Amino acid sequence: MSIPSFTHRTPTEIVTETNLFESSGRAYKALSWLDFAKSNRNISALEYAALETRLAIEQLFFEQLVVGVGTRLEAREYKKCSGNANKLNEIIVRLIPRYERLVAFTKAMAPAGVPITEWDNRALIQQSGKVSAYLHWSGGLDVTIQSEKWYEKGIATVEAAANYIWAGLTTGNTGVLAIEKLEPEMRELWELYANNEITIESAVERAETLEPVLKARLTHSTGPAHEAAQAG
Repeated sequence: MSIPSFTHRTPTEIVTETNLFESSGRAYKALSWLDFAKSNRNISALEYAALETRLAIEQLFFEQLVVGVGTRLEAREYKKCSGNANKLNEIIVRLIPRYERLVAFTKAMAPAGVPITEWDNRALIQQSGKVSAYLHWSGGLDVTIQSEKWYEKGIATVEAAANYIWAGLTTGNTGVLAIEKLEPEMRELWELYANNEITIESAVERAETLEPVLKARLTHSTGPAHEAAQAG
């Protein structure tokens, strides 16, 4: 599927066409609004872009951190974060170290050449705060919407955050290994690495040693005898 263009879209097109609500859809709408804002010096479009960018960041956090390395408890916590940026940040900061190790583990175990995006979640937290400044009252009209300096800074701030998300989503994979679906031996390797008991190099060496065993198990589980048993 080709990457859609976010330039030269009308407001009607932005809100009705390719209207998706995951992080990539949010970033796409944000950049579309930014393009319209820059072409028409439209304050509302800048505000819409800021809103979509902040939603893109929050959705991206959920997609990669809570779903990727969280637990059901943390998912419930996440739902309580609506309107509470500080609580959301606390959960994210707690999950970041484990997520970063899972990305490293995923990249090490993935076939060569598979692009995996390594998100800088601490930077995303900072960008979320900067973007949010354009969603709240921040001074008189003369120093905000009537100020060219304020407007240009807003465009640059929101665009930097939206572009970072869009580039990461369109050039690499956000997904990480589903640990609960791994073979027991691979899950053990992950836990050893996650707990800093072995290095990533050691994990790779052990995985290579396990490869024949895992392949044989897969062949056995999908062979004729297994199929006959399943049919019976």
